[in-house]
Amino acid sequence: MNRLLKSAATLAFALAATSGWAQAYPTKPIRVIVPFPAGGPVDQTARALGSRLSTSLGQSIIIDNKGGAGGLLGADAVAKSPADGYTLLFSSAGALAIVPHIVPSMPYNPQKDLVAVTQALKVPAVLVVAANSKFKAFADLKAAATGDASKINYASAGSGTTPHLQAELLKREAKLNMNHIPYRGAAPALTDLMGGQVDMMMVDIPVVLPFIQSGKLRALAVTDARRIPVLKDVPTVGELGLPKAEAYNWYGMLAPARTPPEIINKLYTSVGAALRSPELKQQFDHQGVEVVGSKPEEFGAFISAESERWGTLAKAVGAKLE
Repeated sequence: MNRLLKSAATLAFALAATSGWAQAYPTKPIRVIVPFPAGGPVDQTARALGSRLSTSLGQSIIIDNKGGAGGLLGADAVAKSPADGYTLLFSSAGALAIVPHIVPSMPYNPQKDLVAVTQALKVPAVLVVAANSKFKAFADLKAAATGDASKINYASAGSGTTPHLQAELLKREAKLNMNHIPYRGAAPALTDLMGGQVDMMMVDIPVVLPFIQSGKLRALAVTDARRIPVLKDVPTVGELGLPKAEAYNWYGMLAPARTPPEIINKLYTSVGAALRSPELKQQFDHQGVEVVGSKPEEFGAFISAESERWGTLAKAVGAKLE
């Protein structure tokens, strides 16, 4: 009987301690690892979100850029961090749904070593060509890229990146004959696109929106199911008869596995509130992206589905991490 009472008391103490820990969280600065270099769209989103979270959580949010290996290095660092809510991951799809399928020996398992907090944004891609390109519409590009005589080249930010696979998806659905030219990042790829060294590129809308608006690039299609207000004259792939070419990048927050559910829920609530703030909502609207704010379990299921979708395509086209 004494042993039973002692066990019950121990359990009650543990539950009380966990509850108290969650209620007090956070009591020190939170580090958010972005597994890509500073200045990119994921980094910029993380910093904008971090500023709002710092206010709502009452602690500093430190953005730590740990780029390399397609996001693998940063994600692995979070997977191996203490599960106490003070080291988080803010990543796009690559490190979670693509890289695991193209790296022979993964140091972490996204499904087991990380736990979802929330999907922050849905980021459509846009098919762009140079402003002086002979392709005035998607039909022009398709005509040139059909048949064995095609000499169309498309650029990407690298083999196995989301834009690479989005272009391959479009290529498959539209039956295009195009050659892939991988670059080390979006910046050099866009430079060559605007210079006429390559013919087209699929890329996240926020990355190229300023170039489209300034007239340096021409947009031929967006991969969303609906027209994007900031690109209202650009048709969707569905309108072009290619609904299966709809595809998105996405940004979301995760934590190490075994992080207490109370902390995950507090982060989910805080991130959701920040995403819905008028300032951030307006910023994202101007970038052509959509706020999501999904529940942890929804985001976890979404990552699994995206991993299966992109993993299958990555293997089919022989994508490799370079």
